[in-house]
Amino acid sequence: MKLLNKIYKVACGVALLSAVSSCSSDWMDVTPTNGVPAETALSSLSALESARVGMYKSFKGTSSMTDYYGRQMFVYGELRGEDLQYDAENGSSRGEFYYFMEFRTADDFTSSTAIWQSPFVVIGRANRIIAAADNNSIADAADNPQEVAQYKNEAKVLRAYCLFDLTRIYGQPYQKDNGASYGAPIVTEALESNAQVVRSTVAECYTQVIKDLTEAISSGALAEDKTQGYINVWAAKALLSRVYLTKGDYENALSVSEDIINNSPYTLWTRDQYVNAWGNSDANHTNELLFEFAVTNSTDWVDREGYAYLTIENYNGLADPGYGDIVATKAFTDSLLKDTNDIRNDIFAEAQNPSSTKFLGRKVYLKKFPGGRLNNIPMLRLSEVYLNAAEAAFQAGNKEKAASYLNAIIKNRTTSDTEVTESNVTAQRIYMERRKELVGEGQRYFDALRRGETIVRYTSEADKGWHSSLNSDAQKIDTWNDKKALPLIPSYEISANPDMQQNPLY
Repeated sequence: MKLLNKIYKVACGVALLSAVSSCSSDWMDVTPTNGVPAETALSSLSALESARVGMYKSFKGTSSMTDYYGRQMFVYGELRGEDLQYDAENGSSRGEFYYFMEFRTADDFTSSTAIWQSPFVVIGRANRIIAAADNNSIADAADNPQEVAQYKNEAKVLRAYCLFDLTRIYGQPYQKDNGASYGAPIVTEALESNAQVVRSTVAECYTQVIKDLTEAISSGALAEDKTQGYINVWAAKALLSRVYLTKGDYENALSVSEDIINNSPYTLWTRDQYVNAWGNSDANHTNELLFEFAVTNSTDWVDREGYAYLTIENYNGLADPGYGDIVATKAFTDSLLKDTNDIRNDIFAEAQNPSSTKFLGRKVYLKKFPGGRLNNIPMLRLSEVYLNAAEAAFQAGNKEKAASYLNAIIKNRTTSDTEVTESNVTAQRIYMERRKELVGEGQRYFDALRRGETIVRYTSEADKGWHSSLNSDAQKIDTWNDKKALPLIPSYEISANPDMQQNPLY
């Protein structure tokens, strides 16, 4: 039996979780119910509700499922860039993070660090929900047809989310070859154990992702109001905006972004709100968060194995010391300090460990998760939508709109006279604002990849700062021409499924 098929078999057979109310404050504090026959698993509304919880839980991650948004997706998106780094000296000696930062060879990446299995578990669970709704197998669906439709379309959004992530991790950027190269396997139904799964093209993957998102958005079934931890229609549109921008479809990226900006109930955090708004209990917390993982207790997240805990200083003088694995690079903090009035300087904390002399009082520890391992995790923010609109407008030739949307970010982050105009707005200014605004949110490497940028960590000892020493081939990465820019399909998958097409060896 092929391993990928095993994943789907498991996703189909144990998708049900013990029944809990979707309104419960500890909505992720559930455990799988094993041994439920797949053909009868989703035959009631309560079973569908439990399956929905299981789908979100596998997307979010647990202490035993950190290979996706539990941890690895954020780490991958940041450590393969140049703004954050793994700090082996003050961290917890997690050598696995070097796999990302150093773009190491195939076998290193294809261990448990690979972002592969969990996205397919989510897709499998989403497919079960969609199939149950489409096949009218929910006996009491007539009691609440809106709820059935809502869960079905949330499942479509998460299925699209996962396929999009797998495509941009393992496939070449769409804009490099118009999607002609291999992307990820597309699976839209629960698989039998003998099914054969191969990769579709990047273009085919984008077609499926956009189809799922546009159908879910146009269904009218997604909620408009926000319930922490769940997808609503505005979150689906924000994801679609990201997809269109990544594809290079600037007209549609701008259109969807403007819909959110003009019509959604969300507002940008102001400069005065910015630092505190990241905390769960802050009055302004939900203003611009279109989708976030709700973390209400230690079973909601992955506890000390979660991404948030990696960004907290590893110093026993703190009330809740983290691992201190991830810090800002000197080059990035230098770029922030070019504008000392930029409030984003204060989203990093100064090292408190007296032995951390190499940081020399600099702010290096990310404060976007002030509650540590019990802080909500932002997934889609209005700030990103504004930046999407600015970049899409610029690429489409509308510099007036590009400047307007970029200035909306700038005026809410600094008191300096740094606003741009139609005459002086540049792509590089938009890109830099994006780096400063979204740092630590898992976006940097994917932004560089879609634009074909060269990642430059340092070029000599003189500009190395406090960066960990890297091999020469990891100090600069040409994201469109270096084979290391894309990981290999995990070796365990290739061994079990010889029909699966592999990325070029390096």
